[in-house]
Amino acid sequence: MPLDTMPQEKKKFGNVMIIGLGMIGGSFAKALKDRGLATLYGADRREGELALGVSTGVIDYPAELSAEYIGKMDVIILATPVRAMESVLSEIKPFLSERTLITDVGSTKGSVVEAVRRVFKEVPSNFIPSHPIAGAEKSGVLASNPLLFEKHMAIVTPLPDSNPVLLDRLHRIWRSVGADVVSMDVEHHDHVLASSSHLPHLLAYTLVDALANGERNQDIFKFAAGGFRDFTRIASSDPVMWRDVFMANKDATLATLDHFTDRLADMRTAIEQGDGASMFGVFTRAKSARDHFLRVLEQRTIGSTKEVRPVSLSVLPASALKGSISLLGDKSLSHKAITIAALSTGISELKNIDLNGDVRITIQAFRDMGVVIEEMATDQLRVHGVGLRGLKAPIAPINVYESRESLYLLLPVLAGQSFVASVAAEGKLLNQSLSDLFSLVRDMGCEVTSEVADCLPTILSPGECSKISISLKSGSERLRMAAFLATLYAPGNGYVTPLMLGLSHCEVLLRRFGIAISETDNGFNVEPSAPVGSHIILSGDEHEAAWLVLLASLLPGSELIIENVGLDSVSFDYLSFLQSIGADISLPSAGLMGLHEGALRVCFSELKAFSLSSEQSYQFRDELPLLCVAAAYTNGESHIKGISQLPYYYEDRILALVDALEQMRITSVYENGELIIKGGLPQGGELDCAGDDRLALAMIALGARSKAVTKINDCQKLLEEFSELESVALQLGFHCLVAQ
Repeated sequence: MPLDTMPQEKKKFGNVMIIGLGMIGGSFAKALKDRGLATLYGADRREGELALGVSTGVIDYPAELSAEYIGKMDVIILATPVRAMESVLSEIKPFLSERTLITDVGSTKGSVVEAVRRVFKEVPSNFIPSHPIAGAEKSGVLASNPLLFEKHMAIVTPLPDSNPVLLDRLHRIWRSVGADVVSMDVEHHDHVLASSSHLPHLLAYTLVDALANGERNQDIFKFAAGGFRDFTRIASSDPVMWRDVFMANKDATLATLDHFTDRLADMRTAIEQGDGASMFGVFTRAKSARDHFLRVLEQRTIGSTKEVRPVSLSVLPASALKGSISLLGDKSLSHKAITIAALSTGISELKNIDLNGDVRITIQAFRDMGVVIEEMATDQLRVHGVGLRGLKAPIAPINVYESRESLYLLLPVLAGQSFVASVAAEGKLLNQSLSDLFSLVRDMGCEVTSEVADCLPTILSPGECSKISISLKSGSERLRMAAFLATLYAPGNGYVTPLMLGLSHCEVLLRRFGIAISETDNGFNVEPSAPVGSHIILSGDEHEAAWLVLLASLLPGSELIIENVGLDSVSFDYLSFLQSIGADISLPSAGLMGLHEGALRVCFSELKAFSLSSEQSYQFRDELPLLCVAAAYTNGESHIKGISQLPYYYEDRILALVDALEQMRITSVYENGELIIKGGLPQGGELDCAGDDRLALAMIALGARSKAVTKINDCQKLLEEFSELESVALQLGFHCLVAQ
């Protein structure tokens, strides 16, 4: 039927012709038609497919490749096999209008562009190649699926002379059928698709053919399981189409095939020589890459809507802590131990590791960079170190999510590598100033690029590293460890001058991995050395231990032994201070590395009112909420100075606790940066920790001996960070219950 006899209702994209009503062309037509975006015309040399296209509602009208139709089209989609496009273009060339957008859906772009040049002598500005990354093993117009492109990528490959108005229309038409549109140059497209699409099809076809012609072919197919089915599914695709694809994209496919063949030869050698570590490394990196792909796919298809259920804790009075306990490893130490083990030469065995929460972010980052990390038990890892500079460039940006601990460890490590690395984050870490950490990385000679100065996301480019001498302006333990990691990449001795002297876990842990660190009058000297694999049992979490010590000191009848403490200078001074105000604590003696390690014993004892200087408040800033709770249970008036001089998040935490004291009927006054707390007996009630795990622990302690039940809301983060809270409470007889 002639075009001008058809009833014409101008739609958003006007008249659209699909040349080639296969599965892709038919799906594109049906997607536009169902959405009422265009009047659809179809052309196909197979009369049966064309008739089916009309009868099944895929297109509105059949058409011919004649002046009557071609000249009146707003958009023409070439959905023919790649090798047929040249003849189709030659046939429609005399009738084309410059205003008509012409695109294709072929999976190779270089051959299509060359075909266009042969027909037109140049690429017309209205011909703009594109390629939807969608499909199925089915073929023909009856396989048309109007939702085929939803949440899938569509790649547009414009040329320098492409008409910008038509290019914009092409973006909009792909978006209108649900695709996520990206731009890419022709050569890059063909190499990417050779790796991600063409090679997998080649392997599937070749594997099935090889097995089908083998001696045991009947049993192979008889006993093949789901893995074989899933891997070889794409071997059911259209053989004609894929023959054309490989002939059209020969160079890129051969380059990708050569790279794969080299890696396959390496794997054969590993199997032949029984090299389990090499095999495990390949499998680990492959799993990491595959998991990353699935995360990206999940974000594209369903978004990242994570439901968090509110969790509350109820504290019943009249408890007593009795018994002995061994705590799970310190979470911060777990991050650090994994990091140093990954950078060591040789294998490390890490025991009593806390594998909960954001520790897995650090593990995943190193797996993404080629480190083999085996989980031997729920609290034990075997790490196959790759050396200081042995990490491999990850396939995607390293995402630290909201883990500040992971970020401070990974940034100096990435700055010391030979590859460019991108680091991303989510939530509160995005666009937050990290000038202290970024300054340290720049001291390593690394170039840091960010859209917002000293904020994530960022790109790290390697540079020349000179002598590293870092003088820290804050007492942050994270920054201290980042500084020590930076010195490992110095060409000579590195120097770290901490804000607060004394031995921390950072230096001790590095020494256990063979790093030569010596103390000077005002800091530490790090000699040029590489960490070596080690076997380490981590001590229990210091913050959890500090909380339990306070609880046992407050609750009459308590007799508690913590079997595996490891106290650095700050923790030792904190517990010594509790002793000075009346706590009955027996501390372990100092070991060879300088830490006080072993069993700690604590019993109930009445505490005395106290005064903290500004210097002590800063030194004990992590445990300051616990000291405020201790003050609430004394018989007197305690003074805590220097709160306004603390970093804002520590001050905010104390101010939140002041509100809790008021709700619990404990008198407190905060003026001019000094907090005065008058001891008494908390009344109980309902408190909110605002998702702060340290604040939640302090509030639990505050309600431990109160007159009535105390309920603390918003404790999800606490249960993530202190995963064994319920089991510890049950084991020691502490009445603390989870109530959702």
